[in-house]
Parts: sequence; structure tokens; C-alpha cells
Amino acid sequence: MTNGGINRGTDIYIVGLGIKTIQHITREAEQAMRCCTKVFFVDDGFGVEEFISSLGAEARPMMHLYQEGGERRRTYVAMAASVLDAALDEGPVCFASYGHPQVYVHPTRLIQEGAALLGLTVRVLPGISALDTIITDVGLDPGPQGLQMYEATDVLARARPLQPDVPCLLWQVSAVETGLYSRQRGNAARFARLQRHLLTIYPPEHQVTMVLSANYQLLDAWQESFPLGELAERLAEGLQAGTLYIPAVRPRPITDIGLLREANDPEHLRRITAG
Repeated sequence: MTNGGINRGTDIYIVGLGIKTIQHITREAEQAMRCCTKVFFVDDGFGVEEFISSLGAEARPMMHLYQEGGERRRTYVAMAASVLDAALDEGPVCFASYGHPQVYVHPTRLIQEGAALLGLTVRVLPGISALDTIITDVGLDPGPQGLQMYEATDVLARARPLQPDVPCLLWQVSAVETGLYSRQRGNAARFARLQRHLLTIYPPEHQVTMVLSANYQLLDAWQESFPLGELAERLAEGLQAGTLYIPAVRPRPITDIGLLREANDPEHLRRITAG
């Protein structure tokens, strides 16, 4: 049985709460939370707990599970275990995360894996992610040049060969080089290795931007731009939260002019379509 597209046979809903707290919650996510006995949520935005409670579900905040210096993975396991236990006892329940529930939200995967072992059904609903808001914050259209995006520590661990002709987003720069949770600011040494790696790909004068999308309706996004050669120093002194946006150095030249001509040729269209 369904109600507004919500499947009543689901044991666990996993939804995204968006970036701008209540303003970004979709109607679909709201319907899912209304169906649940409990909503476990990871978002300390203003009014989130009160909004969830107004839907008739028991709001269960989970931000307190993060411990200074603690392993993030242990926190994620604890989150997933709480959701799975509740689903077995009195489902359906919901796990609601800041942003999109499958964009850098590891508990989502743990819940899905655990539910499969326990015979529980899971439904994941999308939310507005930081990717969506950053695209508008910096005025980026990924269509013409594409887009590459990686997690900052992964770039270093795998020596990712970034393409300088494609815009790039580096996620979790503020957490680079550690899997431990901390609210402490990083010093310049923390970002030096990332800077050295990026300088093997981009020129030192290339302008990059740290972007932190607004999480309240009346605020604007925070943006700080500076030359890549100053990355470690500028991050140590300025904005650390957010995502590093690296625009393309220059467009990649077109190598197949003939293909472009054919793309605008009616005769070529007739050749590549049915009949």
C-alpha cells in the first residue's frame, strides 16, 4: 500500500534533510518521516528537531555520538546499530541526514548492509546535497567542461591524477589526513601535503575557492578565493569548513572537428537515427 508514493511495507527510510535545514526538506522526505515511529537525525540545524517532532515521530538526535578525537567509523556503526535495533522493535523508522543521504554519509551504507542481513527493507530518498548548492554558489555548469570530484585524503592516498582542464571539487578538506573526528582547527602543516600534490598539477598562481554553502535562509554562502600556492597558509588562517573548488586552468582543445560538423548536419542525424 502506498501513500503519496511512500511504500508502507518499508522498515527503514533513509532521507536527506538538505543544506538549508527545514527549507530544503522535500515533500517526499516529509511524507516518509510522517510514517515512522522514530526519526534518527544527524543535523544540528536550527528547528530541525522541532520540525521532525511536529510530524508525529519521536525525534532522536545523533550528533552527540561524535566524540572529540574519536574514530568516525565507530560513530557511524553506533548510528546504524541504533536505527536497525529500532526497526526490529517498532518499525518503520527513519534515518535522516544533513544534505543528501548517499553523498558522503557512511551510515547509509552500514544501515543498508545490516538491513539486508536482518531481512529488513530499506528505501533511500534523495535530498539537496552540498554539490547542488555549490554549483549555484560558484555559478558552475558541469555541462561544457564536465566535473571531477574527490575526497581530499583519498586524493593524497591514491595520488589521484586530476585533470586540470576539468573543474574539480575536493570534499572534506577540513578533515584531510585523519579519520578521527575533531572540531579543532588545522594548522598550515595539515594542509601542506595537499598543497604540494595539487601544485604538481596546477600552477601556483591558479585561483581556487573554499566554498561553504549557507545553511540558513537569510545567509549567503561563504567564499574565500586565493592562489593555490597559498593554500596551506590561507586555510590555516581562514575558512576551513566547506569544499575546495578548483576551476579548470584552460579548456581542452577540440581534436575531432569533423564530429562537431556532423553534430549539426541534418543528413548525419538521418544516418544515426532509426529508419
